Amino acid sequence: MLKGLSLRKFRKKDLTKISEFRKSFLPCNSSIKSHEPEYYEWKCYKNPSQQGEMWLVEEGDTIVGLYSITPKRMKILGAVVDGAEVGDSYTHLDYQRRGIFICLAKAARTNALQRGMTFLYGTPNEQSRPGYEKKLDYMQVPSKLRNLVKPLRPKQLLKAKLRFPPLAFILSPIIEIASKAIFAIGMRGITKSDVFIYQQLFFPDDIDTLWEQASRNYEVILVRTKDYLEWRYITNPDNYSILIARNRNGAILGYMVTKIGLSGDVVTGFIVDFLTIEDDPNIFKKLLCTSLQEFYRRKVTIVYTWTIKGGFYDKILLRVGFFPLYQAPLICYKNETGNRVLSRAYKWHFTIGDSDNI
Repeated sequence: MLKGLSLRKFRKKDLTKISEFRKSFLPCNSSIKSHEPEYYEWKCYKNPSQQGEMWLVEEGDTIVGLYSITPKRMKILGAVVDGAEVGDSYTHLDYQRRGIFICLAKAARTNALQRGMTFLYGTPNEQSRPGYEKKLDYMQVPSKLRNLVKPLRPKQLLKAKLRFPPLAFILSPIIEIASKAIFAIGMRGITKSDVFIYQQLFFPDDIDTLWEQASRNYEVILVRTKDYLEWRYITNPDNYSILIARNRNGAILGYMVTKIGLSGDVVTGFIVDFLTIEDDPNIFKKLLCTSLQEFYRRKVTIVYTWTIKGGFYDKILLRVGFFPLYQAPLICYKNETGNRVLSRAYKWHFTIGDSDNI
């Protein structure tokens, strides 16, 4: 299967080669996230859960296949378990259909299970998903993950996407008026809400209080304690914006993490992560409103986020003018823990930040 090729676990001195290999797959003018050696050093060596790993297939000294395992703790049906995200799966175009992806995925999976990571999940693209399901014993979870979008500047977006640019000038005013009207209706009542939003450079100590309270609403959720959030969004070489919601007495009510990147010629915003007390929908609405105002100020054209279909946040986002773009595959390995998660549509919380996509 790998005749003439070699399989091995990465070493720290490989980070520059890994970075160069990964960047060879990037589209032009894309700056959604870093792929520099520092990013992979952060991802693998600074993880507060366990050390991350990357597996390589090489021909001589040249990388032709890459696969990563990123340890993450998960709270599943009330118990915290060691889990991991499978991702960064890439095979050089000239070496595809030689079993490299399957070989890498099996080696990484075996090693992760031996290290005690009992829940393995991923968000594969449509090219790799069939391999996971048919040859690697993964399955899509019953709870549906989907990508929601909201255009902020319809004219710029339509000019970039339409083959007939004059049509943008005709359609954009209609879309913009409708979008603003839907947003205004969905946001009614927040001005009277006793919620205050603060821009932060760090996560406060009482973020763990929020985690303890808000996580009780979910049966499956990635552990969002301070150590994880600081690693994911502060020590990360990329830049994220952090908003904290508090009440008049200073008690923490929620947080939201956002990011801006360039996708081709389109300035793109991402609502990366969020968690709030769900007793008051206005907490999430105020965080959302503040983020969208900043996106608009920074000339963002379109905003993306992920939610679980039918969930608390999904319903609010739909009411303020986001709409579903596509269903994002969310898979897990069918071992004992995975089969429990796959047994029915449990109440999940899952954001883009739970993946390595952003």
